[in-house]
Amino acid sequence: MRILIFSASTGGGHKRAAAALKEKINAVSPDSVVSVVDGLRSIGRVYDKTVCKGYYIMATKTPKVYGKFYKVTDKKNAAYKAVMRSNAMMSEKLLEKIDEFQPDVIIMCHAFISAMVSRLKRKGQISAKVISLITDYDSHRTYISPNIDAFVVAEPQMAAKLHEEYGVDESKIYPLGIPTFDSFIQEGKKDEICAREGLDPDKTTVLLMAGSFGVTGVLRFYEQLAKSKSDLQLIVITGRNEKLYEKFKRHIEELGTEKNTKLLFFVDNVQDYMHVSDLIVTKPGGLTVTESLACALPMAIYSAYPGQELDNVKFLISQNAAILIDKELGANQILGLLNSPGTLLDMKENCKRLARPNAAEDIYKLALKLSGKMM
Repeated sequence: MRILIFSASTGGGHKRAAAALKEKINAVSPDSVVSVVDGLRSIGRVYDKTVCKGYYIMATKTPKVYGKFYKVTDKKNAAYKAVMRSNAMMSEKLLEKIDEFQPDVIIMCHAFISAMVSRLKRKGQISAKVISLITDYDSHRTYISPNIDAFVVAEPQMAAKLHEEYGVDESKIYPLGIPTFDSFIQEGKKDEICAREGLDPDKTTVLLMAGSFGVTGVLRFYEQLAKSKSDLQLIVITGRNEKLYEKFKRHIEELGTEKNTKLLFFVDNVQDYMHVSDLIVTKPGGLTVTESLACALPMAIYSAYPGQELDNVKFLISQNAAILIDKELGANQILGLLNSPGTLLDMKENCKRLARPNAAEDIYKLALKLSGKMM
């Protein structure tokens, strides 16, 4: 079977979901041919930069404006229709990639691409079965287009919303989960990881994903945790933020907290640090949430943009899998949680309950079913 997966660079989640799905399909069906294409980029550099940079600027610089725009376009109104119409108009530019690959199934990991593929399907320009994969823990109307054969959602409550609010046929909705790499699902051996990474397996460990936070705020937050009387082990990952990494390095030296802190730049084995941690402090992107759930790792959400991130937080809190912490009082909130082992254990069990470890393989099986190639 030939499967074309369209991703996008509006945040890392769409690309990671696509890559995890490709990896799983290649593993379970070596004869299948799978291609991952950045759909927005294939349309054109100007369009790609406009969408991706526009999203980044609005979400980070004017989050309230972004939140209002997100909320407005979740309703059937002029703004929503304008967004959908402008996206659909770009659909012809995807045809070259589709015609070149000749897929049996197309999986779209971004709402805008779903609208484009829907239009191509309506016009009879493609015959492949098409799946819209929603990579957050709440839905949005821009993901919903006619002529889509299946909608894959993260959890069952979303299925009800798609049917009741957006009018999607229940037979087209599949709460299979968001795909993630097997390395997050397969629990690492804590002692082995700690020995390799120079960590103490007996200490309570907090993983701080610092790269997405404001520099001043996250340094102050780290200091409050590091200087607390609790015997914590802290893992700090700054991502590709070189300035933040250097500031952390100096700050740790000034505080004299080197012994209980492991400072890291960009890493490609974040799953190892998740497997040995008791709590993660992070932003609530869809894939970060999915990976944390897969590792049964409770979350302390440091901040959330209005829109899909805030929707993710609301879902996690409703399921007692995360807490939303205050920028000023967050360290005290975390210490309070760590001093309540029963509460933390309940959150861990809820993460296990919410995880969908077979999501990638189940989505592949759905593709087989839709294409008529189910064995």
